[in-house]
Amino acid sequence: MTDPTVFVTIAEALRRASGNDRATPVAERLDGDIDNAYVVQAINRQQWAADGRSLTGYKVAFSTAESQKLFGTTEPVYGTLFGDMRVDAGGTVPAGALGAPKVEGEIVLELGADLEGEDLTDEEIRAAVAAVYVGIEIPDSPIDGKLTAVDMAAANAAAAAYVLGARHAVGADFDTASITLAMKHNDSEVSSGLSSVCMGDPVNVLIWLARRLAGAGIPMRAGQIVFAGSLVPILSAEPGDSFEANAGELGSVSVTFGR
Repeated sequence: MTDPTVFVTIAEALRRASGNDRATPVAERLDGDIDNAYVVQAINRQQWAADGRSLTGYKVAFSTAESQKLFGTTEPVYGTLFGDMRVDAGGTVPAGALGAPKVEGEIVLELGADLEGEDLTDEEIRAAVAAVYVGIEIPDSPIDGKLTAVDMAAANAAAAAYVLGARHAVGADFDTASITLAMKHNDSEVSSGLSSVCMGDPVNVLIWLARRLAGAGIPMRAGQIVFAGSLVPILSAEPGDSFEANAGELGSVSVTFGR
């Protein structure tokens, strides 16, 4: 059993770390237990909230079978998003702000109702979706070296920045499983994907997340957003690069990285 003081020590180290000043992997010190990793994440989430950061929602990593296999897990990993991570649509990530940023084109769900308690049904969770966006998620790992899902969970799933396109209100009959997203890198289309790659439907990602959070006693609130995982292969960002994610009728969103 992991000594509780280890959680605090690891949390402090990860809170100080960034993509520019990385910590060492933590999975072994957490006995390879992802629930221990979420204890570390929770410590930092609470501290960041106490520091005045505004929680805006969650990101889910490893929502495809391929990514789960790559990171040695059989389920996704979640992290917490904060308002100061948001970059304006069409905006620029300042040069040097991130160490080794990646870029993911995603579908984002917005909640129109609170989700709380372990007795939530799939139908209740699905009905809570009030809007969707096309989004770009920008992870930047604060941990150096080869990572496992345990490392990722402890390190807030490498959440660093995100960009949202236009908000589209939706009803219960909106088909979130059939959204096509095309990704451009420096004005050239490099990939495309279908939203069903994310656990069959981004709403299934939300269902998994709501239940995982409920099991930890964490409520989800109306207005929070959920990045449901990348529809396309993850890209590395270099200074001066630009990226655009286009989801047809949902519109597009872009971001540039400063030189």
